[in-house]
Amino acid sequence: MKLKRSLAVATCILLGIAASWTFLVVNYESDLGTENTIMVSDAGQNASIASDDSLVVLSFEGGAEDLSWSSVQLSIAAGDEVYSCSFGSQSTQSNLESKVTASLGADGSTFTTVIDATDEEEFTHLDLPGQKETDEANSTVWFSKTDVFFADGVRWSFLEGVEFKEATMENSSELSNDTGERLEWYTYDLAEHRVQPNDGVYLIEVDDLMFKVQFMSYYNQADESRHPTIMVAALNETVFPALLDSELVAPSPCLIVAQNDNTTVWGATTTITLIENGVQICEMPCSVEIQATYETFPIEVKGINSIE
Repeated sequence: MKLKRSLAVATCILLGIAASWTFLVVNYESDLGTENTIMVSDAGQNASIASDDSLVVLSFEGGAEDLSWSSVQLSIAAGDEVYSCSFGSQSTQSNLESKVTASLGADGSTFTTVIDATDEEEFTHLDLPGQKETDEANSTVWFSKTDVFFADGVRWSFLEGVEFKEATMENSSELSNDTGERLEWYTYDLAEHRVQPNDGVYLIEVDDLMFKVQFMSYYNQADESRHPTIMVAALNETVFPALLDSELVAPSPCLIVAQNDNTTVWGATTTITLIENGVQICEMPCSVEIQATYETFPIEVKGINSIE
């Protein structure tokens, strides 16, 4: 009888642990994204037949946090078209057949890049300066599942605990040329059954070009694993080849004008205006929709949906 009672208690405990673990996994909330809410108002200027109209003004609801422009993506939908908004450049239509998808942030200089690393037999090879999928001979970084390797000739350093916007070459005393070992870029959270990127930034030198790279996630927007997501920007006045590639980047049809002229951070109390940049986005009256993400996650938007 005592044995049966002990087995029953043990079974209940195990079921409770399993239920708790399942609850954590199913209800997992990413640290990425923001709880900010964008408030939309009319710019006070009627949309016209001109192509340089001020369309809408955006601000944050009270209690907001500052957002890095490098991780913000903004667009304005009018009719059947969606127009990207930035401080100068936007991403063009990506190659849907590629295993590398690079999207330019609103700052016009930082890419958020998702790599399809689902193949267990073959690596996905990334050309970091070009922000494209390539072959082994021309690659900078290799990806397969959680396995990440730097290619021969790459020099690198990891800045533990440093924020992306704060990372500079001055933070590192030396770069390593050790590329033979698998990169230890993450830890595994047993409680939530998730791969979690380590807190910090990689400095990478390749072909005399300097970059900073931060692993943001192991999951894409659909929360599918084996899709490492990284942020990439040039350092030390490096000319970023991807920014000169017309297949990846083009002038943005919608410009962001910040109240404080800060192109690094969207301050919690900063107002911005979206302005047509030589493209007729809205001719009155028209309906518009503001779409925004931060660190690939949607930002809540409230406010007007028409311009008279």
